[in-house]
Amino acid sequence: MVPIWMLHTPALSILPGLYATVSGIDLAVIGIILVASRILDGITDPLIGMMSDRTRTPVGRRKPWIVAGGLLCIVGVWFWFRPSPDTGALYFFLASVVVYVGWTMVEIPHSAWLSELSQDYGERSRIAGYRTTAIYLGYVIFWLGPFLPMFGSTEITPEVTSFSSYVVIALIIVTISWAVLKVPTGSGSRFETPSLKLAMRGLGANKPLRLYAAIILSSWIASGMVAGLYFFFISSYLSIPEKFGHIGVAVAAIGFLSASLWGWAGAKLGKHRMLAICNLSTVVTLIAMGLIQPGSNAFPAMLVIFSLSALFSAGSTVAYYGLMADVVDYDTLITNRSNAGSYYALISLFQKVGLGAGAGIALVISSLFGFDAQGDNEGAALIGFFVAFLGIPIILNLLATLLAMRFPIDERRQRIIRKRLDSRADRAAGAAHG
Repeated sequence: MVPIWMLHTPALSILPGLYATVSGIDLAVIGIILVASRILDGITDPLIGMMSDRTRTPVGRRKPWIVAGGLLCIVGVWFWFRPSPDTGALYFFLASVVVYVGWTMVEIPHSAWLSELSQDYGERSRIAGYRTTAIYLGYVIFWLGPFLPMFGSTEITPEVTSFSSYVVIALIIVTISWAVLKVPTGSGSRFETPSLKLAMRGLGANKPLRLYAAIILSSWIASGMVAGLYFFFISSYLSIPEKFGHIGVAVAAIGFLSASLWGWAGAKLGKHRMLAICNLSTVVTLIAMGLIQPGSNAFPAMLVIFSLSALFSAGSTVAYYGLMADVVDYDTLITNRSNAGSYYALISLFQKVGLGAGAGIALVISSLFGFDAQGDNEGAALIGFFVAFLGIPIILNLLATLLAMRFPIDERRQRIIRKRLDSRADRAAGAAHG
């Protein structure tokens, strides 16, 4: 997860802004590209999840996909992290597609692996916490890049992202090799893997999943809208582009340090309650961001507010992956089939569709109101910018908070589900041996 999330870190908050300013691509065009790439994800994500569930190899069903996806990410990041005056809209789109497909081939099997490493409610929270810790370590490493002495400032520039591509490639080679050779394949499932038609029918019939989808899409569309305009908020509105790295390191460090603690909190509080608390706290930080004014206090205010935002974002991420393992168990109970890969494909799909579509929508809204990535903005342009950057995301996070409180699978119900699943599997095993 460390190198994969080094790819994710600048995907929406930095690269679209760099391609707009360095390559001169119109904001609306970038927004359309982000949305179009998410339409492709709608095809590839469920397909890879299904195929991962059905893969059978001596090293398990998840590891071969992770290796193949890592190799594709290596090719994609080499081009994607190198914006220049000669890289136009088609270049940005094609490089994005290669990275996103490779990312999917790693992310979905890796996340499905979580449900196979443990069936315990609390331990799943802790595993999700460790996984999220690794995600934020990737953030930390990326944001430390501009502080290296070889660069003339702490701004995020094409030179910084180009150097980061070498780090990503090296870490993909090291960490994926380690995962394949050292990490257990997991217990797998004692239930059959369904056909594509049956799996899709099961997805539609799962009521907890439908509620989960509404929560995660609301939250991640909001996050995507904020991320899509973050570059311009810092550089154009607050006029502190040299502070990108400082804010990024602080945010990443807090997420890294808190992720494992959120795993413990999820086990104690209940993952759905923790998710509601985190979403509501995000609303508060967004409101606070709207009060920041350009000037000498902009950087310290942004540092504090975004650090708090990172704290609760880490909690949300832990909750999402932990809750999905419980949704998978519920589906297995009602269908007698194993859909872990397909269900975790939905997390990846919801995340990428939410973040990408949110960023794309925010960029298009800002463009329609006349916001100029390379010029001065005031009046209607700023109004449209803040509606997309903060107004709509606040509403979406409030919706996610209310829905999270209604999530039906808590620790007690998950233990009942697991007990019934284990009993069913033991009976089936006994009948087979009899």
